[in-house]
Amino acid sequence: MVQPPEVSSLVQRNKVVAKRKGTIAAATAAGAGVAAIAGAPVIAVIGVAGAAYLAWDWFSFRVKNGMRF
Repeated sequence: MVQPPEVSSLVQRNKVVAKRKGTIAAATAAGAGVAAIAGAPVIAVIGVAGAAYLAWDWFSFRVKNGMRF
């Protein structure tokens, strides 16, 4: 069964958005790790909280759009 072009482009757009959200969450977690190693515990805790929120946003986006892991 061939999908209409709009559906295909929507799926591709969702894949791009999910990849961007995941990359931002991973980069934030890495930044929090660097801050923890550098000896800035307050910034590290804020970074971990931000990374957790972004990871939840990525996860919920994938679930809402029926994407596999």
